Amino acid sequence: MTGLLQVLLGGLVDGCVYALIALGMSIVYSISGIINLAQGGFVVLAALTAVSLQQSLGLPPLAIVPIVVVLFAVLLAAVDRVVMMPGARRATNDRMLLITVGLLQVIGGFVLLVWGNLPYTMRAFTGGDMVVVGGLRIVPQYFWIAGALLVAVAGLWYLLNRTRFGLTMRATAGNPRAAALQGIHVGRTRLVAFTISGAIAALAGTAVIPVTFLQFTTVTTYAVTGFIAAVAGGLGSTAGAVLAGLLLGLLQGVFSRYTSGDLAQVAAMAALIVLLLFRPTGLLGRTSEVRR
Repeated sequence: MTGLLQVLLGGLVDGCVYALIALGMSIVYSISGIINLAQGGFVVLAALTAVSLQQSLGLPPLAIVPIVVVLFAVLLAAVDRVVMMPGARRATNDRMLLITVGLLQVIGGFVLLVWGNLPYTMRAFTGGDMVVVGGLRIVPQYFWIAGALLVAVAGLWYLLNRTRFGLTMRATAGNPRAAALQGIHVGRTRLVAFTISGAIAALAGTAVIPVTFLQFTTVTTYAVTGFIAAVAGGLGSTAGAVLAGLLLGLLQGVFSRYTSGDLAQVAAMAALIVLLLFRPTGLLGRTSEVRR
């Protein structure tokens, strides 16, 4: 029984990371209609950037987090202005999906060029000693990973529901054309969405790197897994992204324990197909969210 609980705990931790990736994808999709498949790649890139900065600057790992968050918020804002905005003027959202696939390949190539194909990790934010509670082995970094998800969700909720700009974002998400006719600067709103997705990617990457090994191959793995969680939850639904990410982590954890890691990925994709057959909008998606 303890073994199963340990597997479920590990699955929830992985699920927090998947939820963060899906959350970044969902906020961008809700504003722009663009499915950014490169989001998972940015998570790995942020994690490896944190490792390099920590080694070169000699700062505590926790002190690296705000630096990487700012860097990737700016990076994703630049990606929107340099790649997404010009592309959206000339291409449909379906073709924009292909552009994000190309962007993912660029990230993978950059990671391979700079860091090679070796796995990397980083020291934990705080004491790395494992705590045993009721037979469960709990690493303190797990709380930081869960905290990163809570911060992202709480921050998004406050922005969308308690600020004037959040009202603008919700109006744009509901109907971009109508929002533009009412004088809302849709391009600026999309820029903020990409900026937020960059900050979320940095949170996910810096939180998870102390408890795992990330490398070149993880770029595609996180991209695919995050995409599955975003679609399963309902594209554009932040609550759906979190729920689906956590469930996906549990599913993969159980399959990895009793079968193999490769079958876990297959099981995740099979579960997505079955879900979409019976509920095309995902777990918490609405019909209006698939209008594009």
